[in-house]
Amino acid sequence: MGVYFYDIKLAVVFFPLVAILITFPFLLVHYHRFGAISRWSILMLYSFVFYMMCAYFLIVFPLPSVAAVAKLTTPEYNLRPLLFIHEFMAYNPFRLSDPATWLAAIKAPTFIQPLFNIFLTVPFGVFLRVYFKRPWWQVVLLSFTLLLFFKLTQLSGLYGIYPRPYRLFDVDDLLLNTTGGWLGFGLGRLVLPLLPSSAHTMAKLQRRSHEVSSFRHATARWSTGSLFWWLRFFCS
Repeated sequence: MGVYFYDIKLAVVFFPLVAILITFPFLLVHYHRFGAISRWSILMLYSFVFYMMCAYFLIVFPLPSVAAVAKLTTPEYNLRPLLFIHEFMAYNPFRLSDPATWLAAIKAPTFIQPLFNIFLTVPFGVFLRVYFKRPWWQVVLLSFTLLLFFKLTQLSGLYGIYPRPYRLFDVDDLLLNTTGGWLGFGLGRLVLPLLPSSAHTMAKLQRRSHEVSSFRHATARWSTGSLFWWLRFFCS
């Protein structure tokens, strides 16, 4: 568990830099599209970006040394589906008739690892349904695509930095992660009633757009002019 917390702390450290990079373009586009800024949209965007950073760091980090990876002789991939079920039955201490084994079974890697792979993409499914308004089949497809990208990143040795993969490319991870995205889509139905509707958000934006001061209009025009000037400067 300590490794997981390390990766999340790393995402916390780098998130402010990423937030600075995305804030201005988001505000510029959002303001010129709707005439006002939605605090709800900003919160959801920051939450989604932070989640994606955490997911990527959990997949990639911690990084071993190149020399240690070069000496590895472990398998690089597993293409046998549902192997995690076989490993659970073979190596997990769980015995239904013996309650003394239940706690140890929950703490065993054969239980924690599959559960982690499912939970990893549950927030992704929730975001796709609640924030991006994607249907279930797109959530399943995008969840699979996201984790395929993560796994190919591992299989490539982190884009060629390492001479071979330092983590196992496991087809079961794709199945479990895709299942997590699908479950997240279902949980999104429970979250939706607790969140402001799109109609409510749009009505609030339209109302706020008429209350925008002349100073904010001037600032927006100046920002747009500056952006076009820089684009012309670099493209000329």
